[in-house]
Amino acid sequence: MAPQAASTPTAQDFEATCQLIHDELLAWLRRETAPDLERIDRDASLFALGIDSLGAAEVALALEQRTGKTLNPEILCELETINDLAQYVQRVPLAAAPRSATPQLLRVPLNPVADAAADAGQSPPEQPVQREQRERPEAQQDPVQHYEQLNRRIRGLRELDLYFFEPVISAHDGPWVVVDGQRMLMLGSYEYLGLLDHPQLKRAAIETIDQFGTGHHGARLLAGTTTVHKELESRLAAFMRAEDALVFSSGFVANLATISALVGRGECVIGDQWNHASIADGCRMSGAEFTEFQHNDMASLEARLQATAGRRTLVVVDTVFSMDGDIVNLPDVVRLCRQYQALLMVDEAHSLGVLGRTGRGIQEHFDLPPDSIDIKMGTLSKSLAGCGGFVAGREPVVTYLRHHARGYIFSGALPAAQAAAALAALDVLEREPQRVEQLRRNVAHYLSGLKRLGFDTAHSATPIVPIMTRTDELTLKMTRLCRDAGLMVIPVCFPAVPLNAPRLRTCVSAIHTAEEIDFALDVLAQAGRATGLIE
Repeated sequence: MAPQAASTPTAQDFEATCQLIHDELLAWLRRETAPDLERIDRDASLFALGIDSLGAAEVALALEQRTGKTLNPEILCELETINDLAQYVQRVPLAAAPRSATPQLLRVPLNPVADAAADAGQSPPEQPVQREQRERPEAQQDPVQHYEQLNRRIRGLRELDLYFFEPVISAHDGPWVVVDGQRMLMLGSYEYLGLLDHPQLKRAAIETIDQFGTGHHGARLLAGTTTVHKELESRLAAFMRAEDALVFSSGFVANLATISALVGRGECVIGDQWNHASIADGCRMSGAEFTEFQHNDMASLEARLQATAGRRTLVVVDTVFSMDGDIVNLPDVVRLCRQYQALLMVDEAHSLGVLGRTGRGIQEHFDLPPDSIDIKMGTLSKSLAGCGGFVAGREPVVTYLRHHARGYIFSGALPAAQAAAALAALDVLEREPQRVEQLRRNVAHYLSGLKRLGFDTAHSATPIVPIMTRTDELTLKMTRLCRDAGLMVIPVCFPAVPLNAPRLRTCVSAIHTAEEIDFALDVLAQAGRATGLIE
């Protein structure tokens, strides 16, 4: 059945919609953050009110149940005010099949006269505007205008010279880069071991291009597999203490394809609420029942496992959380997965080359036996300074993924030159484990300096070090001051992190010298005092 066309809204409709949105937002804020709040200004910024991603989803669901429309929860944070949101809701047509739990009596009367007539079994009276539309076709509206409205915040940041995303790097020299024409110390890269400019990696890539060319002949299962791919998969399996491995064209695709292939409808997948977006997207794409447990909370994980009621279940966790830099409590996760017979998959994107005495990741870090983890996912784009993703695990699982993971079967192969660069990076890592130890020393130096200055670094214990900034305004001011002083830091705001937890995401590398870390601390101290973030 085709979606119903929305009737022409009136001023009365608009007021009713505004009031409905106001009441739902107010109810959520009273329940979660502001119990004494009495009303919300219709022109107030929803972003500034503190509606986090969970709140956006809850309010969107409530509005869907009240209106019979299917809404996008992210619109709540892209549109700035209740008035903006009301205009959006009115533009959305009624869903083809309203949720069965939606009582029709609760539907907002977007056209009260027509609804009353329909309830009485009569044809609604024709309104003057309807006659006019019948006589004169409505002017065409540019469908792109919708997206232009959602871009207003981006436009505003650019006008204020506070748009810091997609910085353009034109040159780099070790940990120093030229960004938009200015030389800066890079403190935002996840190239943890300093291999990006290593001559052995560059030579391996160039030689492989000479042998195999710049691309590939197709997907891996068809004609895209080379001897370099097979060698890399064998080396990754050995390095990760696994039976077999499978290389994908990106880390995001590796998570998406693997999770959606391992579980499906009628089964369950459970993830930490702070997992990377690629994990969450893979869980949703699988079609399995998807639930999240409270961050690193084992009681919460056990409750979710108990609720699966014996169904086939996959648990997926990040090992190092990419925005907070803390480490998952893997021993207890393993224990619970074994107790409830759940399959365990870990994302080693930020632990490979970082955790463990020789950089082999979370299993080495906790000194766990080889069979503790069923599937290990990792990337080639961080410590290994290349591009691509992989999974490693028991041979039956990897063989199954090779023939059922859609992101592998239907995606072009990773170029052989990138596979060769990853092989060279593994050579360097195995030959020079001191890089991992140097990285730990740099993290300790940097973290202790930040804490001494009074910065809040959350629970970081890795090269990923957040500097919590409390508000978006402070985040952007800190970024501007740091970059003007020659320090490349990364501002992170919603939706990458909760609305109430903006931050500077800073990352330390093994090739930072002690003097460079001290320079970074000095710049951050000056910016923190200038903005009032520290005393």
